[in-house]
Amino acid sequence: MTAPETEKPAAKCAVEMHEFKPCGREPYDDKGLCICHSEKPDKDDNAFQSEIDAMLERKDYDFGGFVFPDDAWFGGRVFDGPAWFVAATFQGAANFAPATFEGEADFGGATFQGDAYFFEATFQGAAHFVGATFQGNAGFLGATFQGAADFGGATFQGKAGFWRATFQGEAHFVGATFQGEADFVWATFKGEADFCQATFQGEARFVGSGDQRVFPREAVTDFGLVRFHQPERVVFQHVFLGRARFLGADVRRVDFTDVEWARRSGGRFAIWDELAPNEKEEKKDYALIGKLYRQLKYNYEEQRDPITAGDFHFGEMHMRRLSSPPTNVVLRFLRRNLSFLAWYRWISGYGEDYILPLAWIVGAIVAFAAAFAYIPSLALQTVPSSGVSEPAAGLSSHLLYSLMCFLLRGDRPFQPAHLAGYYVSVAEGILGPPLIAMFVLALNRRFKR
Repeated sequence: MTAPETEKPAAKCAVEMHEFKPCGREPYDDKGLCICHSEKPDKDDNAFQSEIDAMLERKDYDFGGFVFPDDAWFGGRVFDGPAWFVAATFQGAANFAPATFEGEADFGGATFQGDAYFFEATFQGAAHFVGATFQGNAGFLGATFQGAADFGGATFQGKAGFWRATFQGEAHFVGATFQGEADFVWATFKGEADFCQATFQGEARFVGSGDQRVFPREAVTDFGLVRFHQPERVVFQHVFLGRARFLGADVRRVDFTDVEWARRSGGRFAIWDELAPNEKEEKKDYALIGKLYRQLKYNYEEQRDPITAGDFHFGEMHMRRLSSPPTNVVLRFLRRNLSFLAWYRWISGYGEDYILPLAWIVGAIVAFAAAFAYIPSLALQTVPSSGVSEPAAGLSSHLLYSLMCFLLRGDRPFQPAHLAGYYVSVAEGILGPPLIAMFVLALNRRFKR
């Protein structure tokens, strides 16, 4: 007697959905995939849409791996729970304008073969587009991201429009690629904006207006290691970059117009890469920061903005003084405080401040005059005309003598009464020309630019 044959369980679609649960729908194609996950180009649109409608009716928003064969319409839809479109493929247009996602929205790894519309969409929870591919245009005009927005590693092959978009939480575009136009006109970032290692192959616009400065004053904006393939088509206009990092990015020929940079204690413009607190206790790469200053100086010189160019020249020279410090503490102190660059900084602000050397000139003349007037060993006397010399009287006489020593004038009406006075006179004569040269150089740099 033979044992009865056991019935084999009916085949089910084994595609893993959210939380690794198998789909379990009836197979539709010869690969064992259901109608939702099948990639057949001629699958039944009506049957597919009926399944979508049924899911929406029962508030099942797990569309992970679905292949939408035609235009997907979710306009005005309220997703009152987590919405999962992970690895979904939209073969037509994807319309989510203006959908509301009350929970988490995950489009990680999704492929939008047509245009993607998220106009005025609201993401109340986190929005994930990590690794998503937008082959058409991606429209997020007026979208609101109340939670974190993560576009890390996403690829935008068409235009990426974030016009008037609002990012209330953190916004991450780390490693994203914008092959077409990237439009962030009048966008608002209220939290951290991270574009580190992103690639902009075409035009990119970060444009604010009035008091709306695009990037926040309280959080860091990171464009570190960003690659601009066409920097002449990249615009930062009416934006706040006082807490923006650009280290490792090439910003030559990028258009910076009406930009608020960070400021150092003296009021000069600076970049956040230099001024940011060293939270990780890592040594700052002063050489790279100096390179960034040099690129920004080049930019503003090209724009005929001498004041800002001078501020970034100051930053470049300052980084040069701090870079490659000797390991010996004493040598490092001497290099940073008593080297030629250090004196160049203290005397003329690296050639950018003509008021500073002028103050040194006046101070030196007055100081030497006071020394001649009140130190007996440096006392002055008149040049004898008939063999008789008289002591110089009055501070004005000493000021005149000090000025003539400073200018290396030989026709001085006074002379030192003692040898020490001659040595001090020579010292003042040596000090004068360099200070005058630095004053003239700084004056020329400021007005020649």
